[in-house]
Amino acid sequence: MAETSISVAQDQFSCSICLDLLKDPVTIPCGHSYCMNCIKNYWTKDDPRRVYSCPQCRQTFILRPALNKNVMFTEMVEKLKKKKVQIDLSYIKVLEHFKVLFVRSFFILYIYIYIYIYIYI
Repeated sequence: MAETSISVAQDQFSCSICLDLLKDPVTIPCGHSYCMNCIKNYWTKDDPRRVYSCPQCRQTFILRPALNKNVMFTEMVEKLKKKKVQIDLSYIKVLEHFKVLFVRSFFILYIYIYIYIYIYI
């Protein structure tokens, strides 16, 4: 259940330009949020036209909107990153456990084969 809520939250706090978790999240006037660098680069690319638009809803702005840091999103993304690290660490522990089981199983199989060859051949 916890993993489902985390994946939903990660999706909600991802940048639609780089598709990663928001880095220095900013919200533009239409309400959509992006990484500070992503939206700056997006608008710099379209700068010669002097018309700025939202990559998602295409709302246009005559003047380049001020980019204000979204403090709430920043805090939520940091919490998500900490949760993700905890999940990744537990996943690594599970993989290590299976690796040990595999090595032990392989060793036991090797001993059975050795005994079989020694006895019957």
